[in-house]
Amino acid sequence: MVMKVRINGLEVEAREGERILDVANRLGIRIPTLCYLKNVYEGASCRICVVELGNGKLIPACAYEVSDGLTISTDTPRIRESRRVTLELLLSAHRITCQNCPKKGECTLVELCSEYGVEGIPVCAECPLHGEDCFIARSEICLGPITASGCKAECIRDGRTCEGCRGPVTRRDVIEWARGIYIEHGISLEAVLEKLKTYCASSREFDLIREYLVVKEVVEG
Repeated sequence: MVMKVRINGLEVEAREGERILDVANRLGIRIPTLCYLKNVYEGASCRICVVELGNGKLIPACAYEVSDGLTISTDTPRIRESRRVTLELLLSAHRITCQNCPKKGECTLVELCSEYGVEGIPVCAECPLHGEDCFIARSEICLGPITASGCKAECIRDGRTCEGCRGPVTRRDVIEWARGIYIEHGISLEAVLEKLKTYCASSREFDLIREYLVVKEVVEG
């Protein structure tokens, strides 16, 4: 059975049993997803793919089947805010170990966080270097583990270490993870802080970084 639906103001034909995400994909309309993989996992658990119906209801596009006369919007202020909040919740429960992650440099979560203005992910997640190619693995001072992502690791792609120009990540778990990485590779935490001063020496964020990186080391020592 063929039916008519309206998506982003455009009236199109849809087939019975099609989900909103299927129709959007067929039309080349992007709806972001994290958990959905057609015919493998369709559990609608991440809720990143929410769209807005004509009645104002937000529903997951990957799980909702179209019906005749359905009106759908895929990008509204409500949708963007819902996706932003969802990403913040996902990130709060996500263990940051970007340096050794197999998705490093091509992570959908990182890309979506950047798109929706969600902070808390370090430049390491965007870095293309793996294993022994990593500057830190070579015991070079790189601020990638403690610098906010969103730059696509441009300095590193140009052959330079991260200089921290986007400012630091202030999530304690991320900084403490970075601390472990630096110590593991014999990099002086004081030297890391000295390099960080270039862009944020007088900021509150610098004091937080210093507390989590160096003060903790003194207390433990």
